[in-house]
Amino acid sequence: MRDAAVMLLHKMPKLGAVPNVFSYNILINGLLSYGNTDLALQLFFKMVKIGGQCEPDVFTYTTIIDGLCKESDLTKAFHFYQQMYSMEVKPDIVTYTSLINGLCKVGALDKAEKLLLTMVYEDQEPNVVTYNTLIDGLCKHGEIERAMVLLHSMKSEGHEPNVMTYNILIDGLCKHGEIERAMVLLHSMKSEGHEPNVMTYSILIDGLCKNAKIERAMELLHSMKSEGHKPNVVTYSSLIDGLCKHGGIERAMILLHTMKSEGYEPDVVTYSILIDGLCKHGDIERAMELLHRMKSEGHEPDVVTYSILIDGLCKNAKIERAMKLLHSMKSEGHKPNVVTYSSLIDGLCKHGGIERAMILLHTMKSEGYKPNVVTYNILIDGFCKHGEIERAMELLHRMKSEGHEPNVVTYSILIDGLCKNAKIERAMELLHSMKSEGHKPDVVTYSSLIDGLCKHGGIERAIILLHTMKSEGYEPNVVTYNILIDGLCKHGEIERAMELLHSMKSEGHEPDVVTCNILIDGLCKNDEIEKVKELVHSMIPEWYEPNAVTYSNLIVNLCKNGETAKAKELLYKISSMIFDGQA
Repeated sequence: MRDAAVMLLHKMPKLGAVPNVFSYNILINGLLSYGNTDLALQLFFKMVKIGGQCEPDVFTYTTIIDGLCKESDLTKAFHFYQQMYSMEVKPDIVTYTSLINGLCKVGALDKAEKLLLTMVYEDQEPNVVTYNTLIDGLCKHGEIERAMVLLHSMKSEGHEPNVMTYNILIDGLCKHGEIERAMVLLHSMKSEGHEPNVMTYSILIDGLCKNAKIERAMELLHSMKSEGHKPNVVTYSSLIDGLCKHGGIERAMILLHTMKSEGYEPDVVTYSILIDGLCKHGDIERAMELLHRMKSEGHEPDVVTYSILIDGLCKNAKIERAMKLLHSMKSEGHKPNVVTYSSLIDGLCKHGGIERAMILLHTMKSEGYKPNVVTYNILIDGFCKHGEIERAMELLHRMKSEGHEPNVVTYSILIDGLCKNAKIERAMELLHSMKSEGHKPDVVTYSSLIDGLCKHGGIERAIILLHTMKSEGYEPNVVTYNILIDGLCKHGEIERAMELLHSMKSEGHEPDVVTCNILIDGLCKNDEIEKVKELVHSMIPEWYEPNAVTYSNLIVNLCKNGETAKAKELLYKISSMIFDGQA
């Protein structure tokens, strides 16, 4: 179709019809909409060469600039912008808006704001679309405050925001967890005479649900209905998703029936959300029933629906049914994707089918599906957990040779596997290799190595590694400290373990109940019962509540030290707490 249009343009002079700027503009716009930038540029340069009635105008330049901005080729876009001035073609509001949009896409927000000032200087008054473009760019890059300032600026300069402006800002606030400010903005827009639409309410309902404020989301649904705003499938799907994620699966099912009874037809997304919710609650049979129901109602499941179900079946150890479902989706003409295969490979690895997982890897590759870093990480983790470190290392080299770049998760899995198999030196070598290849380790990588060193007689090296990670800007977390404190306790270094506890607290890291349990166990084994009592007394007001492990350790060790009366007293206290509903 595109080639035919270009051919017709070339034949027009022979047919007695002379092409003009309008003909070229239509064709250039069509080519760019199909992503054929090179051919569009060739036509542009031909227009320049012909000149006369084919001379590019502001529409031509703006179309080219917009196409280049959509491809994030800002260098070329600004080259054409400069050329407009040299050709005495004045950029218009659409030209500037396209450039601002392009700059926002690549995160060049300062330049976008400067360009807004430039267009004002050039007597091109920005309109609401220009402002919305810049506000949207600021919100998408987390610059909410700058976006709010721009809202006030546009209003003070006499430019009236529209519902889209408010929707962009409300969405930005919701995505950054600022729900209360988003709600305030809803009331502001209403008080200023701007009527919210279904999108406004859907954004807010989704934001409330994502922040676990389900009851408020339900209230907002009732409010929008009472104000005459009809919800749509997106509104209901957001609420159903919120209910599924926050323990209200039965209410989600009721809401599905409600929306249908009110004449709102659920779509594949709605059903996929519910199927995912049922799978995550371990209710696989109902999830499968819902698949059959959606099909019987004429809703075609997609690759996401099938991938969710296959993942759910695998996580519930129903591997054979997952394999059957893969064959069913293929036979129905639905192509699996890398997520589908990765879920199955993960299920096979976790349930003793590592060899079948490898066969499935070859199958997906032979069918033209490329595994990604997640697929390889799953398999490498599977080999490590089965003690097959050499095959895990082989897979690392193979993924590299096939052009798949390992990430920090890949290396952390392997380092942990090597450490768990007492191959500490190789784990240290791998840490140096990943660094030399430009991959930065994280707290998980270091914690795995520290754990390996502690468990295999390298407590001093573990302490040194803690200082190394801190000096390199990697902040240890409570898990890292717990590993080291446990290591010191197991080596009988109780005083150093207590010192490390004080260090972590002084550095702003709060110990948890696990820290306390490790120390209680260490102190008890060292017959330091009085220090245990001090620790428990300081723990209750300062840290988390003691758990079953804490009490079990205390009772066992009090009995060992002949303090049976105190052990009985503690047991009685726990029983009272349970019956009073405090434990």
